[in-house]
Amino acid sequence: MPLDALVASARARAMAEKRPVLVSSTERVAALDPLLLLETLVRDSKFNGLAEHVAAGMMYWGCPSDDFALAGIGAVATLTATGTERFASIDREWAALLDRALIGDEDGNIHAPGPVLMGGFAFENDGPHTQPWRNFPGAHLIVPRLQLTSVAGQVWATTSVIVGPDGEPDMDVDAVSDLLRHVRESNTSASNGSAKTDHAPEMPEFSDCLPASQWRDLVSKAVDDIRAGVFHKVVLARAVQASASRDMNVFSLLRHLRAAHRSSFVFGYWRGDSAFVGASPERLVRLDGRDVRASSLAGTARRGATPAEDAELAALLMASGKDQAEHAAVRDSLRSRLEEVCDDVIAHDTPALLTLPHVHHLHTAVSGKLRSDYSLLDLVGRLHPTPAVGGTPRKEALEFIR
Repeated sequence: MPLDALVASARARAMAEKRPVLVSSTERVAALDPLLLLETLVRDSKFNGLAEHVAAGMMYWGCPSDDFALAGIGAVATLTATGTERFASIDREWAALLDRALIGDEDGNIHAPGPVLMGGFAFENDGPHTQPWRNFPGAHLIVPRLQLTSVAGQVWATTSVIVGPDGEPDMDVDAVSDLLRHVRESNTSASNGSAKTDHAPEMPEFSDCLPASQWRDLVSKAVDDIRAGVFHKVVLARAVQASASRDMNVFSLLRHLRAAHRSSFVFGYWRGDSAFVGASPERLVRLDGRDVRASSLAGTARRGATPAEDAELAALLMASGKDQAEHAAVRDSLRSRLEEVCDDVIAHDTPALLTLPHVHHLHTAVSGKLRSDYSLLDLVGRLHPTPAVGGTPRKEALEFIR
């Protein structure tokens, strides 16, 4: 159903219930990489009236090997929260939006994607604690005004508005239609090769944010506490600053990450003049219907320079008592926490080898059936941080990290 028809239906609901109603409509568009389309829209935003949407929020998420990608621009709704209840708070607000929402597509395709929540949560409940993360609070997520979804070469555009209790949409429907027009025009522009091409990459200068002596002292203190039985494992991290003579091209960086890490989840989340960008092979958790999938990914070795060396390093990793113990801590934590809310939890005791372009990992798939009273964000709140990024026991490890 077209967006204007859905908005007409939403007016009565919003006025009767005295509450806002999310309205979303999806239609097929010509196949194109959502990242390239997002870049084209941003590049031309000062000429085509999209600047306010760019400022409101943008995100990209994709896994090249799965032939799947999402891009969002603008924000029909912004959800934020801090504190120990941040996952539950976002979950309630999102569920309330969906409960009253009117969602349709113009082709009558029941498999067409609907609106999604895109964004992130800080490592700590009350984060951030340092200046570089000032734009990324404990929880910040958007429902994109325009969402592009690519699955196996098929691309959909989803546009959304919020109809307020007075029956008026937060954005004129004709203006939303202009967004789709920009998508089609940008699609043609990008297809014709007019999208910005990457310059030769500039090698930035790297510097440690923490002096090497302080880093060594920190590691020594962690080892002493492990030997003293304070905790079994803690994950330490040190910051490295990269400086370049010109602004980083985030789109170029994302393209590089996609090419170099095809089996990883590649993401970019823009907040003001900052962007959180990365590529990770590890997904915390996935919910498909009631089927839950998580991954224990812990225990790592570098790749070898030759096939013989590579095989030797992989065998040493599989035989390493230290790495097997580290992996078991992550796997057992995932299994026990999922058992609190899931039935039929399965996690094999012997890990497999996951080989990526630069490293080998020990990997165990964990699965289960989520009980009906729980949601995806319930799972996220229970699992984060896993021992793979925090430590075990969780409380003592996090105290040390803080």
